[in-house]
Amino acid sequence: MKKLFLALLTILTVFLMSCDILDTEPETSIDADEVLVDGASAQSILAGAYSRMQTTPYYGVHFTLSPDLAADNARYQGFFDSQLEVNSGTVPISNLWIETAWVDMYRVVNIANLLIAEVPDLDDPLFSEAARELVIGEAHAVRALAYFDLLRVFGYHFDMESEYGLPLLLEPIENNDFNLIPDLGRSSVADTYQQILDDLDTSISMTVGYVDNTVMSYWAAVALRARVNLYAQNYEAAYADADAVINSNEFALVNNVDNLFLTTNPTSESIFDLVFSDQDQSSIYTFAFQRDEYNVDPSLTEAIEEGDDRAGLFIFTRGSDRPAKWSDSNNANNVKVLRLAEMYLIRSEAAVFDNDDPNAGLDDLNEIRNRAGLGDAGPFDDLDEYVDALLQERRIEFHYEGHRFFDIVRLDRLDEILGREDFRKAFPIPRDELQISQNLVQNPNYPTQ
Repeated sequence: MKKLFLALLTILTVFLMSCDILDTEPETSIDADEVLVDGASAQSILAGAYSRMQTTPYYGVHFTLSPDLAADNARYQGFFDSQLEVNSGTVPISNLWIETAWVDMYRVVNIANLLIAEVPDLDDPLFSEAARELVIGEAHAVRALAYFDLLRVFGYHFDMESEYGLPLLLEPIENNDFNLIPDLGRSSVADTYQQILDDLDTSISMTVGYVDNTVMSYWAAVALRARVNLYAQNYEAAYADADAVINSNEFALVNNVDNLFLTTNPTSESIFDLVFSDQDQSSIYTFAFQRDEYNVDPSLTEAIEEGDDRAGLFIFTRGSDRPAKWSDSNNANNVKVLRLAEMYLIRSEAAVFDNDDPNAGLDDLNEIRNRAGLGDAGPFDDLDEYVDALLQERRIEFHYEGHRFFDIVRLDRLDEILGREDFRKAFPIPRDELQISQNLVQNPNYPTQ
């Protein structure tokens, strides 16, 4: 049902906001105040934010798969230049994926901005204060997710001292005859993280008791805050949030890893599933199976230890391994944006680095290994040994779920594992955006035109 909103959202003034639509005539738009008029329309627009997440450049295909393609988990066997460039590790500023991903992620941001700005003052006696708070709180979490995803792709998320954060658009754009982010420069990485954490703090304060693993509800916001704090190296805070999720009794690890992906429904492990169905499909199966693209790199399956049950999450067909996680021929597999296994590994990593002790997080690391049928890892002699084991575990557990490249970058293994220069830890700002905004600065060592 969510995709039904896409057609509407693309003609709404508030959502027509990129270089792709600069020539749109103003009279074809609808004023935002005429659209967001009551509680029902607020709920519809919020559903539209998830529809925008489902697009092909975002979680519907490329943001889910490209972090594996940019790393060593996937190899591109198709003919599209944009994916070949991602696979090669030499992404130009004209790359189609980064151009479209930037726009779609900021469209999600702008949908959230509209709700955050306008919902508090809606004149609707049937829209209770409690319902209003949930919409606003969820919108803050949605904005935080979109900004964090943008930061991981385009910003120096791995360097808290860097000036290369994001343009922070925090007010809704209500006209379609100017740019998405008109002349808005980049904030620092620290300020970008702070905005994301502020949004999550607000969301958590407004959604207490709201449990729904198909949206960014309370526990999804807590889990995302754990991930964000881990990336920002706020290890004590990351540990506390991951621990809270694990001990909430709202979620449980699935005993058989096959059961995580052989159902189209959320599981007991799902903290936030972006839901697809037979009627509301993604295109991941199409890209991973039907079109012979995003094939599994042999080094991934070779890295699986003997006895690891996750070896069953691959299907060999037409001369290559395919990810069984995405084997539903109706493209109805949910994208597991946040799940419980990650919280165990976040708690493990945070404990290790907070205590400067390579064995402080062994129990949690081994919880995930044991679930996969493996014996305990460790003890480790130093932090490097722990990082090796952590990267191995995260590689196998989260393959084809959008983590691998970011893990390699944030744990400073880009040169060692992929043999790439440091500046390629971040993707370039798209050329179209640089041409639109005079104040938008390119990432170091990438061209500006």
